[in-house]
Amino acid sequence: MSDLLANDVRKMFDRAFATVRGILEVFPEDKFLEPHGDEYYIPSSIAYHIASFIDGAVAGGFRKDPDFRSKQPFGEWHGITRDRLPNKAALLAYYDEVEKRAKEELAGIDDAAVTAALPPEMARMGATQLGAYLGWMREISDHTGELNKMLIENGIDDVWK
Repeated sequence: MSDLLANDVRKMFDRAFATVRGILEVFPEDKFLEPHGDEYYIPSSIAYHIASFIDGAVAGGFRKDPDFRSKQPFGEWHGITRDRLPNKAALLAYYDEVEKRAKEELAGIDDAAVTAALPPEMARMGATQLGAYLGWMREISDHTGELNKMLIENGIDDVWK
């Protein structure tokens, strides 16, 4: 079977991962735990959400462990308080682990896997695994855009890989 579709999926995730990493690397340390507009828009919180989402969805954490959310390194993202948010170094260390797991998971896909039907409980994502990948990419991109806006607010060019 061909890997034409699978290779495109991997390529786009690789670019999304590189963009997230690029943002994290240049984000000012002294602004990483500070709100940007309101308490929701704290760079560490948004970055932690991206990392934990990639870990759960792309790397398979949700599928592999029903208690995945409760085992997150800094606690569940939903409802996390500012005092429990990771600093930039801790978030980057977690992101490194997440990216590695996600790439390992994606390395195992082929076109048959990309076009496989989704189980009924995932129907909101589409008819095939490709629909899930596109939905996951939307989630990552949405929050990457938020972080890029925060970079601009701090006088740093946005990152796009």
